[in-house]
Amino acid sequence: MPRYRRYFSPSDAVFLTIVTRDRAPWLRDARAKRLVIETLRDLRERHSFKHYGHVLLDDHMHWLIQCHSGRGISDLVRDMKLGVIHGYRRLGLPSRRLWQNRFYDHIIRHERDLHVHLDYIHYNPVKHGYVDRPSDYPWSSFQHWVDRGHYTPYWGESEPAAPGMMGEP
Repeated sequence: MPRYRRYFSPSDAVFLTIVTRDRAPWLRDARAKRLVIETLRDLRERHSFKHYGHVLLDDHMHWLIQCHSGRGISDLVRDMKLGVIHGYRRLGLPSRRLWQNRFYDHIIRHERDLHVHLDYIHYNPVKHGYVDRPSDYPWSSFQHWVDRGHYTPYWGESEPAAPGMMGEP
């Protein structure tokens, strides 16, 4: 099995894609989504990292974070996955492997990159056909950013620039 090396510095913000095992849509269940949200909150209380945003879909999630000290990105992803697995079992839901072994990461390179990836996260439920606009989807950090004035409630009625299309600052 290959051994992957990830090169993050503590100051790097990182966009993550974490996929369910075999793309099984077990996150379709609202209980499972609530469990992931609770696990993310618990991690923020126990570890020093900045949580920029997230979105939970039926078979994957996106998470944008920045570690400050101690735990690395891979440690946080592992802790999140384990926390969800333990919580899933506590709920009495069928016990099986829930997550794909690895995750996709992209180091955020500059401020514009950060905003493009936040837009990608928040537009994702529209892109996948779950809702007509991001404000209609409760399983993301979109409302938090609306409350902070970054988005209007009607943002996302048209597709924003994709991360791969952003160019340099």
